[in-house]
Amino acid sequence: MQDDASLRHSDIAIERIVAGGEGLGRLADGRVVFVKGGVPGDITTINLVDDRRDWARATLVTVDVASPQRMEPTCPARRSGCGGCDWAEIRAEHQLELKAEIVTEALRRTARIEHLPSIGASVTRNGYRSGVRVVGTTNHQAGFRRASDDVTIAAGRCEIAVPVLAEMIESITVDPGLEVTLRASVATGEVTARWDERLGTVDGLPSSVDIGPSASLIERVADVDLVVGAGSFFQSGPQAADLLVDAITRFAPELSSARAVVDAYGGIGLFAATVVSPEADVWVVETSRSALADARINLDGRSGRTQLVRSEFGRWRPTRGDLRPEVVIADPARTGLGRPGVASVVRSRPEVLVLVSCDPVSFARDAALLEKEGFGLDRCEVLDLFPGTHHVEVVSRFVRAGTLSA
Repeated sequence: MQDDASLRHSDIAIERIVAGGEGLGRLADGRVVFVKGGVPGDITTINLVDDRRDWARATLVTVDVASPQRMEPTCPARRSGCGGCDWAEIRAEHQLELKAEIVTEALRRTARIEHLPSIGASVTRNGYRSGVRVVGTTNHQAGFRRASDDVTIAAGRCEIAVPVLAEMIESITVDPGLEVTLRASVATGEVTARWDERLGTVDGLPSSVDIGPSASLIERVADVDLVVGAGSFFQSGPQAADLLVDAITRFAPELSSARAVVDAYGGIGLFAATVVSPEADVWVVETSRSALADARINLDGRSGRTQLVRSEFGRWRPTRGDLRPEVVIADPARTGLGRPGVASVVRSRPEVLVLVSCDPVSFARDAALLEKEGFGLDRCEVLDLFPGTHHVEVVSRFVRAGTLSA
């Protein structure tokens, strides 16, 4: 076992940030080292925690010369050690550009595609998150987990939570180790709370809070009211959903006249309800029962045919006699479309695919697979739906060979 002194390295310059949010530097022997918490322009002292032949990973010990991009975090929770916002030390005006650089590098290295994404919009830095998960501390406070060791701490007020949740987190008591998911509607002020009641209790919630797996609220996106169940996925908040709706509308003007559209990984029907013409036939393909139950309500009253399909998108295919969709919208999980999802896109034979990706590496992998199947990357845009974190959203437009670009 090496002693601590042999693992410590000084004068490590952080050159850039890579996918996953770590800073990249170089050791004296030329090896790349990934430094959690490193900001481009920092000169640091680090401690190696994973020492490989060709690369290493390290924790940040001290910042000896701070980058101009570095700042002291303002969030009380972050200052207390909350691990949720891993980019809280990077100035807000640099974050979207850094995320665009990560996406560009992922496309170049993984997909061999030279494409500069456009830089889109960001949600407001504070008070944007309408869903928060807290964990009970040993003294029954609602806390957050530290990034370094997963220990739960009473971290103080969370700056990124919408105000009603930020206040609620400070006032409730939670049994130690119990995870509680809180969600608030910015439109109506409704709040839902969900936890495994077999594992513990939560006290201090207002009587108006809807509790349990069947709880739901109404949120408004693009002037459309949507039911969101406590067990259903929703974006980080309505600001994020609005930005996605705007980007998809811009990237697929064909949606205004399309006769048939597939909303893959469609969740509660967010995009089917906001960007798809009410007269169009739409398939919402989703695995979550809760989300499909919400989608049934959210898409009620459309004049076009609505088909809700409980299936993994990679296993779904249109039935004989269905209209061929002109547009597929896909918003997969962090793992991306993968080969099965790309195969379903190919089987659907749309003119246009609008892909919403929340991981730059899986986006690049999907782009490479789609290019091989004749779907060329027409454009992409980077959005910041999670400021203060390394998470990045990419909205992209792929056009099937032989189709004119919009």
